[in-house]
Amino acid sequence: MQLLTLSKKVSKHLKISRKKAEEVIKKGFILVNKIEEKRPFIKILDGSTIEIKKKFNVKKIQLLIFNKPKGCITTRNDERKRKTIYDFLPKRFNNFHYIGRLDFNSEGLLLLTDNTNLKKKLEDPKSEIVRRYIVKVEGSLNDKKLKSMNQKIYSEFTYKKPNIKIINQRKNEGLVMFELKEGKNREIRKICDLFNLRVINLKRVSFGKYHLKNIPLGSYRNMTIE
Repeated sequence: MQLLTLSKKVSKHLKISRKKAEEVIKKGFILVNKIEEKRPFIKILDGSTIEIKKKFNVKKIQLLIFNKPKGCITTRNDERKRKTIYDFLPKRFNNFHYIGRLDFNSEGLLLLTDNTNLKKKLEDPKSEIVRRYIVKVEGSLNDKKLKSMNQKIYSEFTYKKPNIKIINQRKNEGLVMFELKEGKNREIRKICDLFNLRVINLKRVSFGKYHLKNIPLGSYRNMTIE
């Protein structure tokens, strides 16, 4: 069985940073197989039982669901002095980490958190979390093209098989639902380019179990996770 440092095991178990895990262990809040352990770097079996003393309260993870508008960039500081997502949020959220990105001309759901472990988990392609987008496109769109778009795509990058559905179509425009399980840079726009479709509007409406329900553009909802 695999050996792990206690701090790494506690970090995963409590979904806290490694530094915070070391602090918790040193203060004597952790029991390993029913025995108090204060050495954060001791090696333990991956299957060891980790318990927390009742007097220790784990800080709850905060998660923001932000409805990003167009015309702002997903970063903290922009060399070109464009608006960033943090310009729309109170200063107390300046240390929050964004989970994935939406480009300058895209809008919709963007998650932010104060917990780096949660960020890594939600961004990891192995988690296979479904992201849903509503995309308005210009160009010819038919069943044959849709079938090709729904295959694993090879180009400059390799894209996992998406799930794409036509919501409605008229003349030379269509409204399309994209479902992706990864978040590669400008993935939808690049897929559309490959099939001679021009993206007019791109909006992410959900990320896993999180949705934009009743959140106005440029606003957010704050929630906590145990």
